[in-house]
This record gives sequence, structure tokens and C-alpha cells, in this order.
Amino acid sequence: MLIALSGGADSVALLLMMLEQGKVTAAAHCNFHLRGAESDRDEQFVRQLCAERGVRLYVTHFDTLAEVERTGESIEMAARRLRYAWFAELCETCHIAEVAVAHHRDDNAETVLLNLIRGTGLRGLCGMSAVREGIVRPLLNLSRQDILAYLKEKGQTYVTDSTNTDTRYRRNKIRHEVLPLLRTMNGRIDTALNETAQRLSQVEQIYLYGVRMLREQIVTDLDGKGGIRIDIGRLEQAPSPRCLLYEWLSPYGFTSAQTDEAYAMRVGALLETADYVLTRTTQSLTLQHWPEPVEPIVIPDENGSFATANGRTYGVERMSRSGLAQIPREPYRVALDADKLQGPLTLRSVRASDRFRPFGMKGTKLVSDFQTDRHYSRIDKMASLVVTDAKGIVWLVGERIDARVALTPETQRVLIIYSEEK
Repeated sequence: MLIALSGGADSVALLLMMLEQGKVTAAAHCNFHLRGAESDRDEQFVRQLCAERGVRLYVTHFDTLAEVERTGESIEMAARRLRYAWFAELCETCHIAEVAVAHHRDDNAETVLLNLIRGTGLRGLCGMSAVREGIVRPLLNLSRQDILAYLKEKGQTYVTDSTNTDTRYRRNKIRHEVLPLLRTMNGRIDTALNETAQRLSQVEQIYLYGVRMLREQIVTDLDGKGGIRIDIGRLEQAPSPRCLLYEWLSPYGFTSAQTDEAYAMRVGALLETADYVLTRTTQSLTLQHWPEPVEPIVIPDENGSFATANGRTYGVERMSRSGLAQIPREPYRVALDADKLQGPLTLRSVRASDRFRPFGMKGTKLVSDFQTDRHYSRIDKMASLVVTDAKGIVWLVGERIDARVALTPETQRVLIIYSEEK
């Protein structure tokens, strides 16, 4: 176990308690350089404490203010992100299973109130978890007074962060002003908030079970595309559709405001995050990775296979018409009249101006219009590929060939093109 050790009373008590239980592998201290000489004092205290107790110690230094300037985050958020990222890195490098942090019962009460003030859902009202994603909180059932009494009994000193009394920070304002006021109305407010959080944590388990069950009925995972498709008709019949959308879309980076917008978005509209895009058709909401444009690839003249930059593999075969036992009917395997092809073949992304004459139809049609008729989402359109020769499109991949290169009774030579991954 890796102990997050700031040098304050809570983390020092955590270290001592875990040492008594024989669970300490090492300790880790972050110097954020936010309090000048006081930050260096804390580091020195921690170094001395670990030396006295025979604990291996890792120390890192952060230029926290520079990070805040770079990202625009608050100091608290930047420090938290830097701290936990380093803990995770240490655990992986040193093969340590979990990080122990010193949050206690009073911290949890503050967290519940802080989340309530900010605005939160059920999850925020559940407060802190004793165990979560490699992080454990062994002191969560102890109060601050319990911890101070323990340290006094052990005769163990600790350092005090002078900013803990600065009520310009929200958590400190809750600790020093809001909770004391609430205690005048309920002397057990800290316990009450923790008990409420525990009950809501149990409620959340039932809630998440329902969300999973409804997902099985309404959501389809898109194999090979890293996305999902949500059936709008079934979603509208389910309880709390907006809430369900948030649960299903937030893991992909969508905010609550975006998921509210998604429920009312018009057909063809897009919502996006850095890595994903969501679009609506008449029947569904489709979420996928942003499609990557395929740089034009000249298809080789010889038989064999070739791959696009994103790893999708294609193959080509050339043969006589008599050697083709049956004309392929699969959308990702087509046969073209090789003598009607002009110039080199190229595989590329669809362009807005692309037009072709779909086999089996009269006249030409914009690829985009053809796909709209086939209920393609905008995401699917952006991901679409075509094979072209010098005269234009010969195959809309996964759909139709152009009538110009279709096999006829006069065909002598055949070119087969296929995709190995649908």
C-alpha cells in the first residue's frame, strides 16, 4: 500500500495506523510549492518521519501555479489532478496495488455539502467511497477528533497547513463557517450527513442496476467502431430518458448540458467531444469516434492486400470471367468489369461533390443523397470510402458499384475488391 503523506495530522495518523497493520509499502509526498518556506518545511518533516519509521519515501515537486496558468483550472483542481496522476504512475512503476489517502468522516460530510452547493446528482450526494479505482480511504469511519486523540495518545507530532483556515476556499468556508452553524441546529450533523451518504450509496446501486438493465434493452454496441446506437423509440418509453442519456453518454466525455441537448436534437445534428461525435437519425442516436479521413491510396495492380493508415485491410483479385463461379452479393466484396476500368484505382474518403450511377438505378445521384435514402447518419457519411478510377466512382464501399463497371455477358476479365474488416 502506498500512503499519501502530506505531513498533516490525518495523513500522519494514516501512516501510523497502517504501519501497525503491516500494510505500508511506501509513502509519497507532493511539494506543490504554494506556501513558500512552509511547503519545504512539510517536505522536511515527512522525510524525517519516514526515516525514523523506516518507511521508503517518494517525493515529487510541482510548479502548480504554472500548471494553473497553462490549463485555467483552479489551484485545488490542478493540485488534485497532478497528485493522483503521480500516485497512479508510482503504483504502476513500483507494482503497488493501491494508494491510501487520509480522508475521514468530517471530510466526507464537507464533500456532500460542497457537492450539494455546486449542484450534483445522486452520485455526488453519496460522498466519498471507501474503495474506488485503486484508491482506499481507511479512515473514512473516523472523525477528526478521533484522529487527533490517536496522535495525542501516540505522542506523535504533525505539521499544520496555514491555508486550512483561509475561508476564501469553499471547503474551508464549509468547515469553519457552514458546519458550525449547522451544528447549532443538529449537533450530530456530521454523522447525519455521513449516514445519509451511506444510504444514498445503497440507493445508487439499485439505480445503476436499473440503468444497466435498460441499457441492454435500448443501447446497441457498435462492434469495431467503439461506439453505441441508442433506439430513440425505446428511450422515449423508458423512465427518465434524459437521466439515462447522461449515464450512457457521460463516459464518452459529454456533459449534462450536452446530454439534455442530445434528447431534443434534430435529425442530422451533431454533438461532439474531443474524441467522439453524436448524431441523430429518425430512429436512433449514434455515437462513434470521430472518423479519420483516409488519405487517397492507389490500389496495387497485382493481386494481394493493402491497408489504410487506420489499419483497415483490403484485397484485390484479378481473374477471367470464366474463373468467377458466382458474382459476389456481399456489400464488402464486389466484382467489376476490369476492361471498363480506366487508369489506376484509388481508395479515398467520400467528398461532398461525389456523384455516381448506382447499379440497379436509373440516372446519377450524389453519394450523400444516396446515403440519406439509406438512412446513413452524418457520422457514417464522414467515415464512408469510395474506390475511383480516372472517370469517377466505381464502388461506394459497403454499398453499390457504379453501373458503368458492372459485369455483363460480354465481360472477359474481372476485378474483385473486398474489405477484410466490415
